[in-house]
Amino acid sequence: MKRANLFVLALALIAVCAWTGAAVAADKADKATKAEKKTITGKSDCATCSGITEDGHQIMLVDKKGMRWVLIGDSESYKKAHKVRMDEKTMTATLAGDPVSKKDRFGKEYKQVKVSDVKVES
Repeated sequence: MKRANLFVLALALIAVCAWTGAAVAADKADKATKAEKKTITGKSDCATCSGITEDGHQIMLVDKKGMRWVLIGDSESYKKAHKVRMDEKTMTATLAGDPVSKKDRFGKEYKQVKVSDVKVES
């Protein structure tokens, strides 16, 4: 009888340890996913020159899926990237806020987001 109780207790401890390990792994994966979502990478263009926005000449990135991202910022890196936005450079922007979905005058969706940093990659 004591062996059976000991066996059940051991199984319960193993189950608790496995559940705790799975929860920790899921938490780490969730944090990694959120970290990945805080940047956008794509080819640069000018949002106003492309007919997306009407005021100001913000940087626009087009990601691999074809989503257009209009970047709003005023950091030094944004200002440097702004000068070469028409050169179809690959840029990575670090988000400083949540993206807002909007539609251009033709009804096509784009995202507008505030950014804290823009890196020109090529």
